[in-house]
Amino acid sequence: MVVQLTAADFEPHIGTDFDVAEIPAPLALQLLEVRQLGTALRGGGAFALTFRGPLAEPLQQATYPLVHPRLGRLDVFIVPIARQNDGMRYEAVFT
Repeated sequence: MVVQLTAADFEPHIGTDFDVAEIPAPLALQLLEVRQLGTALRGGGAFALTFRGPLAEPLQQATYPLVHPRLGRLDVFIVPIARQNDGMRYEAVFT
């Protein structure tokens, strides 16, 4: 069964970590922001998530299994969008 998540499902988890599973070294991405993007075919509309990860060995654009204590395991396509002093920024867009 596929569950269709909305921005509201992620908003309470801003500031928490999502562990990237199935990669050689442990890595956590912190959820920094949830942005509404307007209407879409999905219930609740389109939205984007912004994550921060470590600068060392940034992730490539790909689908990764992210594990969160409350949301469980989610396969999410993430894209690196910026290198900043406090870490790499990644974005996931849900349309």
